Amino acid sequence: MPVRPAKGCNMNQDERRKYILDQLKIKSSISVSELSEAFSLSEVSVRKLLANMEQEGVLKRTWGGAVSRYGSLREFSHQENEVRHREEKKAIAAAAYDCIQDGEAVFLDSGTTTTQLARVIRSGSKRKILVGTNAINIAMELSEAEDISVIVIGGNFRHRILSCVGAYAEEMMKTLFFDKGFISANHFTVERGFSTPTLGEAELKRKILTISKEKIMLLDYTKFGDDSMVLIASPENVDILITDWHAPEELTAGFGDKGVKTIIAPQV
Repeated sequence: MPVRPAKGCNMNQDERRKYILDQLKIKSSISVSELSEAFSLSEVSVRKLLANMEQEGVLKRTWGGAVSRYGSLREFSHQENEVRHREEKKAIAAAAYDCIQDGEAVFLDSGTTTTQLARVIRSGSKRKILVGTNAINIAMELSEAEDISVIVIGGNFRHRILSCVGAYAEEMMKTLFFDKGFISANHFTVERGFSTPTLGEAELKRKILTISKEKIMLLDYTKFGDDSMVLIASPENVDILITDWHAPEELTAGFGDKGVKTIIAPQV
């Protein structure tokens, strides 16, 4: 959630516009309800402000809010993402951990939310778990837990994302099968599904879905309402979506209509 501006309802329109654009530099989306609370304005007034800003080309309105105009190719580095929406990611990781049973084989995709899940697995009570991952940092997180087996998928290393992708990674995964696969995406919409900016990441994520008996998406609320360049999967190809308490009811209802179970992680 954004920090409430000190001036609140006393801000003029230019100050409100600057606040919105500053927030969109920090995160990829912001909701009408957040801005309504921050400005002490009605949601109707906030929507009018966002509509005017969209006409000026400085942002793009979405279902329930607005997104930045970084475009479909925008990809934050792991370091940038690590500090963004940490509480939401921790809550999602805790809900994801509840889906894991003792003695299961699970795959953790690269990402800051799956990194949080790795930390819960490392310190949690469930054991005899085997974790597959294409993320070097996740393997290192689990190196301290000797009773958690780890399979590291190698390949072309992406320095900013800390993931391994490409033909070698996909070849290693051809003969592996996991009980559950936990993956992330850069954006998702009810209409089109889950997407990411790069072809290599999309191919690897699709491979994870293929080799996982149960397919689980971990996405915080800032990811919804827009598309990145490459489609990973449509909603119908995923079993469970785990998101946080900021997600609007319309979102969960929309995914439910497509047969996707949605788990809302509560605020801790």
